[in-house]
Amino acid sequence: MADSLRLGEEVSGHPPVEGETSANVETSSEANDSTHMEKINLRMHIGLGKNPGDPPSLLPPEIQPLFFIELAPDSTRRGAKCRLYTCGKNIYPGELRVALNPGMSSWHRMSTDFYHVECFEKIADFSQADFLDRIQPLTRTTWKLRGLKANSVLSGNYLVPGGVERLVLEWKVTRGEWIDKRDGSYDESKNRLDQGFDDLLHKAGSAGYKPQAKPENMERSEYYNLLSCLAPYESDGPDDTEEWNLFDQYLDRTAETLDNPHDLSQMLLRWEIDVMLATKEEDQLGDVGKEAKLELNEKAIKALKRLSTIPMPQSFFGDFPFT
Repeated sequence: MADSLRLGEEVSGHPPVEGETSANVETSSEANDSTHMEKINLRMHIGLGKNPGDPPSLLPPEIQPLFFIELAPDSTRRGAKCRLYTCGKNIYPGELRVALNPGMSSWHRMSTDFYHVECFEKIADFSQADFLDRIQPLTRTTWKLRGLKANSVLSGNYLVPGGVERLVLEWKVTRGEWIDKRDGSYDESKNRLDQGFDDLLHKAGSAGYKPQAKPENMERSEYYNLLSCLAPYESDGPDDTEEWNLFDQYLDRTAETLDNPHDLSQMLLRWEIDVMLATKEEDQLGDVGKEAKLELNEKAIKALKRLSTIPMPQSFFGDFPFT
Protein backbone atom coordinates (compact mmCIF):
# COMPACT_ATOMS: atom_id res chain seq x y z
CA MET A 1 0.00 0.00 0.00
CA ALA A 2 2.80 2.42 0.85
CA ASP A 3 4.45 1.78 -2.52
CA SER A 4 1.14 2.47 -4.29
CA LEU A 5 0.78 5.77 -2.47
CA ARG A 6 4.32 6.81 -3.40
CA LEU A 7 3.68 5.84 -7.03
CA GLY A 8 0.43 7.78 -6.90
CA GLU A 9 2.36 10.81 -5.76
CA GLU A 10 4.72 10.41 -8.72
CA VAL A 11 1.70 10.33 -11.08
CA SER A 12 0.45 13.76 -10.03
CA GLY A 13 3.50 15.38 -8.50
CA HIS A 14 1.39 16.10 -5.41
CA PRO A 15 0.75 14.22 -2.16
CA PRO A 16 -2.06 11.64 -2.48
CA VAL A 17 -5.44 12.13 -0.84
CA GLU A 18 -5.36 10.04 2.33
CA GLY A 19 -8.39 9.98 4.55
CA GLU A 20 -10.13 12.93 6.15
CA THR A 21 -7.37 15.28 7.23
CA SER A 22 -8.82 18.74 6.62
CA ALA A 23 -7.73 21.33 9.16
CA ASN A 24 -11.38 22.37 9.35
CA VAL A 25 -12.39 19.02 10.84
CA GLU A 26 -11.50 18.56 14.49
CA THR A 27 -12.91 15.12 15.26
CA SER A 28 -13.84 11.96 13.41
CA SER A 29 -17.38 12.43 14.72
CA GLU A 30 -17.62 15.82 13.00
CA ALA A 31 -16.18 14.30 9.83
CA ASN A 32 -18.75 11.51 9.86
CA ASP A 33 -21.60 13.95 10.48
CA SER A 34 -20.41 16.19 7.65
CA THR A 35 -20.04 13.31 5.20
CA HIS A 36 -23.49 12.01 6.17
CA MET A 37 -25.03 15.42 5.45
CA GLU A 38 -23.25 15.59 2.10
CA LYS A 39 -24.65 12.17 1.22
CA ILE A 40 -28.15 13.45 2.00
CA ASN A 41 -27.59 16.63 0.00
CA LEU A 42 -26.43 14.65 -3.02
CA ARG A 43 -29.39 12.29 -2.79
CA MET A 44 -31.80 15.23 -2.74
CA HIS A 45 -29.86 16.94 -5.54
CA ILE A 46 -30.50 14.02 -7.90
CA GLY A 47 -34.16 13.77 -6.92
CA LEU A 48 -34.09 11.03 -4.26
CA GLY A 49 -35.38 11.02 -0.70
CA LYS A 50 -33.09 11.85 2.20
CA ASN A 51 -32.59 8.17 3.01
CA PRO A 52 -32.94 4.97 0.96
CA GLY A 53 -36.62 4.07 0.70
CA ASP A 54 -37.83 7.63 1.43
CA PRO A 55 -40.06 9.34 -1.15
CA PRO A 56 -38.47 12.29 -2.98
CA SER A 57 -38.48 15.34 -0.73
CA LEU A 58 -38.18 17.81 -3.62
CA LEU A 59 -39.62 18.20 -7.10
CA PRO A 60 -37.65 16.33 -9.80
CA PRO A 61 -34.66 18.41 -10.96
CA GLU A 62 -35.23 20.36 -14.17
CA ILE A 63 -31.76 19.37 -15.37
CA GLN A 64 -30.69 15.87 -14.39
CA PRO A 65 -27.29 16.05 -12.67
CA LEU A 66 -24.54 13.91 -14.18
CA PHE A 67 -21.22 12.75 -12.74
CA PHE A 68 -18.46 13.32 -15.29
CA ILE A 69 -15.06 11.68 -15.02
CA GLU A 70 -12.73 14.25 -16.60
CA LEU A 71 -9.18 15.55 -16.63
CA ALA A 72 -8.63 18.72 -14.63
CA PRO A 73 -7.59 21.42 -17.15
CA ASP A 74 -4.42 23.51 -17.21
CA SER A 75 -6.40 26.71 -16.61
CA THR A 76 -4.91 27.28 -13.17
CA ARG A 77 -1.72 26.00 -11.59
CA ARG A 78 -3.26 25.60 -8.17
CA GLY A 79 -6.23 23.62 -9.43
CA ALA A 80 -9.79 23.57 -8.12
CA LYS A 81 -10.58 22.80 -4.50
CA CYS A 82 -12.28 19.48 -3.79
CA ARG A 83 -15.88 20.12 -2.77
CA LEU A 84 -15.91 17.43 -0.06
CA TYR A 85 -15.81 19.28 3.26
CA THR A 86 -13.58 16.72 4.93
CA CYS A 87 -10.97 16.95 2.16
CA GLY A 88 -10.36 20.57 1.28
CA LYS A 89 -7.35 19.72 -0.91
CA ASN A 90 -6.85 20.88 -4.47
CA ILE A 91 -7.34 18.84 -7.62
CA TYR A 92 -4.37 19.70 -9.78
CA PRO A 93 -4.19 20.03 -13.59
CA GLY A 94 -3.94 16.66 -15.32
CA GLU A 95 -5.57 14.73 -12.46
CA LEU A 96 -8.75 12.75 -12.96
CA ARG A 97 -11.69 14.24 -11.10
CA VAL A 98 -15.48 14.01 -10.81
CA ALA A 99 -17.41 17.01 -12.12
CA LEU A 100 -20.93 17.13 -10.65
CA ASN A 101 -22.93 19.11 -13.19
CA PRO A 102 -25.06 21.02 -12.39
CA GLY A 103 -23.46 21.54 -9.00
CA MET A 104 -25.34 21.58 -5.72
CA SER A 105 -24.95 25.34 -5.32
CA SER A 106 -26.94 26.19 -8.47
CA TRP A 107 -29.08 24.57 -11.15
CA HIS A 108 -27.39 26.57 -13.90
CA ARG A 109 -25.63 24.25 -16.38
CA MET A 110 -22.39 26.22 -15.93
CA SER A 111 -22.40 25.48 -12.17
CA THR A 112 -20.12 22.53 -11.44
CA ASP A 113 -18.75 20.98 -8.24
CA PHE A 114 -15.41 19.18 -8.40
CA TYR A 115 -14.26 16.20 -6.33
CA HIS A 116 -11.36 13.79 -6.18
CA VAL A 117 -12.79 10.50 -7.45
CA GLU A 118 -12.10 8.81 -4.11
CA CYS A 119 -13.77 11.70 -2.26
CA PHE A 120 -16.91 11.55 -4.38
CA GLU A 121 -17.15 7.82 -3.69
CA LYS A 122 -17.68 8.71 -0.02
CA ILE A 123 -21.01 10.40 -0.78
CA ALA A 124 -22.22 8.63 -3.96
CA ASP A 125 -23.39 5.04 -3.51
CA PHE A 126 -22.33 3.33 -6.72
CA SER A 127 -23.86 0.06 -5.54
CA GLN A 128 -27.20 1.70 -6.44
CA ALA A 129 -28.37 2.28 -10.01
CA ASP A 130 -29.64 5.81 -9.22
CA PHE A 131 -26.02 6.88 -8.79
CA LEU A 132 -24.27 4.52 -11.20
CA ASP A 133 -26.42 5.52 -14.18
CA ARG A 134 -25.19 9.12 -13.90
CA ILE A 135 -21.49 8.33 -14.37
CA GLN A 136 -20.14 9.53 -17.73
CA PRO A 137 -16.54 9.69 -18.94
CA LEU A 138 -16.01 13.09 -20.57
CA THR A 139 -15.26 12.27 -24.19
CA ARG A 140 -15.68 13.52 -27.76
CA THR A 141 -19.33 12.36 -27.56
CA THR A 142 -20.33 13.69 -24.11
CA TRP A 143 -18.59 17.09 -23.77
CA LYS A 144 -21.70 19.03 -24.84
CA LEU A 145 -23.67 17.46 -21.97
CA ARG A 146 -21.16 19.04 -19.61
CA GLY A 147 -21.90 22.52 -21.04
CA LEU A 148 -18.30 23.11 -22.14
CA LYS A 149 -17.23 25.46 -24.89
CA ALA A 150 -15.79 23.86 -28.01
CA ASN A 151 -12.57 25.88 -27.87
CA SER A 152 -11.87 24.55 -24.36
CA VAL A 153 -12.15 20.97 -25.59
CA LEU A 154 -10.22 21.68 -28.79
CA SER A 155 -7.30 22.99 -26.75
CA GLY A 156 -6.93 19.52 -25.20
CA ASN A 157 -8.63 20.15 -21.87
CA TYR A 158 -11.14 18.03 -19.98
CA LEU A 159 -11.40 14.97 -22.29
CA VAL A 160 -10.13 11.69 -20.83
CA PRO A 161 -7.69 9.29 -22.52
CA GLY A 162 -9.11 6.37 -24.47
CA GLY A 163 -8.13 3.86 -21.79
CA VAL A 164 -10.03 5.76 -19.10
CA GLU A 165 -13.07 6.01 -21.38
CA ARG A 166 -13.13 2.26 -22.02
CA LEU A 167 -12.48 1.36 -18.37
CA VAL A 168 -15.17 3.63 -16.93
CA LEU A 169 -17.80 2.47 -19.41
CA GLU A 170 -16.97 -1.22 -18.92
CA TRP A 171 -16.91 -0.73 -15.12
CA LYS A 172 -20.33 0.92 -15.34
CA VAL A 173 -21.85 -1.90 -17.42
CA THR A 174 -20.29 -4.66 -15.30
CA ARG A 175 -21.36 -3.10 -12.01
CA GLY A 176 -24.83 -2.43 -13.40
CA GLU A 177 -25.26 -6.11 -14.24
CA TRP A 178 -24.27 -7.13 -10.70
CA ILE A 179 -26.75 -4.60 -9.27
CA ASP A 180 -29.56 -6.02 -11.44
CA LYS A 181 -28.66 -9.60 -10.46
CA ARG A 182 -28.62 -8.65 -6.78
CA ASP A 183 -31.99 -6.92 -7.09
CA GLY A 184 -33.54 -9.74 -9.13
CA SER A 185 -34.13 -7.57 -12.21
CA TYR A 186 -31.43 -8.87 -14.53
CA ASP A 187 -32.70 -9.88 -17.98
CA GLU A 188 -29.96 -11.39 -20.12
CA SER A 189 -31.99 -11.01 -23.33
CA LYS A 190 -32.21 -7.25 -22.83
CA ASN A 191 -28.52 -6.95 -22.00
CA ARG A 192 -27.28 -9.07 -24.91
CA LEU A 193 -25.52 -7.09 -27.64
CA ASP A 194 -25.35 -7.94 -31.30
CA GLN A 195 -22.47 -10.41 -31.58
CA GLY A 196 -20.56 -8.33 -34.11
CA PHE A 197 -20.83 -5.20 -31.97
CA ASP A 198 -19.89 -7.10 -28.81
CA ASP A 199 -16.80 -8.50 -30.55
CA LEU A 200 -15.84 -5.01 -31.71
CA LEU A 201 -16.05 -3.71 -28.13
CA HIS A 202 -14.27 -6.60 -26.45
CA LYS A 203 -12.03 -8.34 -28.98
CA ALA A 204 -10.62 -5.57 -31.19
CA GLY A 205 -6.84 -5.63 -31.24
CA SER A 206 -6.59 -9.38 -30.74
CA ALA A 207 -4.91 -11.37 -33.52
CA GLY A 208 -7.94 -13.64 -33.59
CA TYR A 209 -10.43 -10.82 -34.13
CA LYS A 210 -11.88 -10.53 -37.63
CA PRO A 211 -13.41 -7.08 -38.23
CA GLN A 212 -16.93 -7.17 -39.62
CA ALA A 213 -19.06 -4.53 -41.25
CA LYS A 214 -19.46 -1.25 -39.40
CA PRO A 215 -22.45 -1.42 -37.04
CA GLU A 216 -25.53 0.35 -38.34
CA ASN A 217 -25.83 4.03 -37.33
CA MET A 218 -22.25 4.16 -36.05
CA GLU A 219 -20.09 6.96 -37.44
CA ARG A 220 -17.17 5.72 -39.48
CA SER A 221 -14.71 7.68 -37.33
CA GLU A 222 -16.06 5.98 -34.20
CA TYR A 223 -15.77 2.58 -35.82
CA TYR A 224 -12.10 3.20 -36.61
CA ASN A 225 -11.49 4.49 -33.09
CA LEU A 226 -12.79 1.21 -31.66
CA LEU A 227 -10.58 -0.74 -34.05
CA SER A 228 -7.45 1.22 -33.19
CA CYS A 229 -6.86 3.69 -30.37
CA LEU A 230 -9.72 2.28 -28.23
CA ALA A 231 -9.09 -1.42 -28.87
CA PRO A 232 -8.77 -3.30 -25.55
CA TYR A 233 -6.28 -5.88 -26.86
CA GLU A 234 -2.59 -5.53 -27.70
CA SER A 235 -1.11 -8.43 -29.64
CA ASP A 236 2.18 -9.41 -31.25
CA GLY A 237 0.41 -11.45 -33.92
CA PRO A 238 -1.15 -14.88 -34.55
CA ASP A 239 1.47 -16.71 -32.51
CA ASP A 240 1.00 -14.51 -29.44
CA THR A 241 -0.25 -16.71 -26.59
CA GLU A 242 -0.13 -13.91 -23.98
CA GLU A 243 -2.06 -11.02 -25.48
CA TRP A 244 -2.50 -7.95 -23.28
CA ASN A 245 -6.07 -6.96 -22.40
CA LEU A 246 -7.12 -3.67 -20.83
CA PHE A 247 -10.09 -5.04 -18.91
CA ASP A 248 -8.22 -8.08 -17.59
CA GLN A 249 -5.50 -5.79 -16.26
CA TYR A 250 -7.60 -3.27 -14.37
CA LEU A 251 -11.28 -4.24 -14.09
CA ASP A 252 -12.67 -6.36 -11.25
CA ARG A 253 -15.55 -8.36 -12.75
CA THR A 254 -16.46 -10.27 -9.57
CA ALA A 255 -19.66 -9.76 -7.58
CA GLU A 256 -17.58 -8.67 -4.59
CA THR A 257 -16.87 -5.39 -6.35
CA LEU A 258 -20.25 -4.11 -5.11
CA ASP A 259 -18.91 -4.28 -1.55
CA ASN A 260 -15.96 -2.02 -2.41
CA PRO A 261 -17.07 1.65 -2.40
CA HIS A 262 -13.71 2.77 -3.81
CA ASP A 263 -13.51 0.29 -6.67
CA LEU A 264 -13.64 3.03 -9.33
CA SER A 265 -10.88 5.22 -7.91
CA GLN A 266 -8.65 2.21 -7.21
CA MET A 267 -9.04 0.99 -10.79
CA LEU A 268 -8.23 4.42 -12.20
CA LEU A 269 -5.24 4.84 -9.89
CA ARG A 270 -3.77 1.53 -11.09
CA TRP A 271 -4.24 2.73 -14.66
CA GLU A 272 -2.67 6.13 -13.98
CA ILE A 273 0.33 4.57 -12.27
CA ASP A 274 1.00 2.21 -15.16
CA VAL A 275 0.61 4.99 -17.75
CA MET A 276 3.06 7.12 -15.79
CA LEU A 277 5.54 4.23 -15.69
CA ALA A 278 5.09 3.51 -19.41
CA THR A 279 5.45 7.09 -20.62
CA LYS A 280 8.26 8.41 -18.41
CA GLU A 281 11.94 7.85 -19.03
CA GLU A 282 13.86 6.01 -16.32
CA ASP A 283 15.69 9.15 -15.20
CA GLN A 284 12.29 10.76 -14.51
CA LEU A 285 11.28 8.06 -12.04
CA GLY A 286 12.11 7.55 -8.39
CA ASP A 287 13.48 4.30 -7.01
CA VAL A 288 10.02 2.83 -6.46
CA GLY A 289 8.95 3.80 -9.97
CA LYS A 290 12.05 2.30 -11.58
CA GLU A 291 11.43 -0.98 -9.81
CA ALA A 292 7.75 -1.01 -10.77
CA LYS A 293 8.46 -0.27 -14.43
CA LEU A 294 10.48 -3.48 -14.68
CA GLU A 295 7.20 -5.37 -14.26
CA LEU A 296 5.78 -3.84 -17.47
CA ASN A 297 6.76 -5.68 -20.64
CA GLU A 298 7.11 -4.02 -24.04
CA LYS A 299 3.62 -5.11 -25.08
CA ALA A 300 2.04 -3.50 -22.02
CA ILE A 301 4.01 -0.29 -22.55
CA LYS A 302 2.92 -0.14 -26.19
CA ALA A 303 -0.72 -0.67 -25.21
CA LEU A 304 -0.62 1.93 -22.44
CA LYS A 305 0.92 4.54 -24.73
CA ARG A 306 -1.74 3.88 -27.37
CA LEU A 307 -4.62 3.98 -24.89
CA SER A 308 -3.31 7.11 -23.17
CA THR A 309 -4.05 9.18 -26.30
CA ILE A 310 -7.26 11.25 -26.35
CA PRO A 311 -9.67 10.68 -29.28
CA MET A 312 -10.92 14.09 -30.39
CA PRO A 313 -14.39 15.01 -31.71
CA GLN A 314 -14.48 14.33 -35.42
CA SER A 315 -16.60 17.45 -36.03
CA PHE A 316 -13.61 19.58 -35.09
CA PHE A 317 -11.93 18.54 -38.30
CA GLY A 318 -14.86 19.40 -40.56
CA ASP A 319 -16.19 22.69 -41.83
CA PHE A 320 -18.30 23.54 -38.76
CA PRO A 321 -16.34 22.65 -35.61
CA PHE A 322 -18.40 24.77 -33.24
CA THR A 323 -21.92 23.58 -33.94
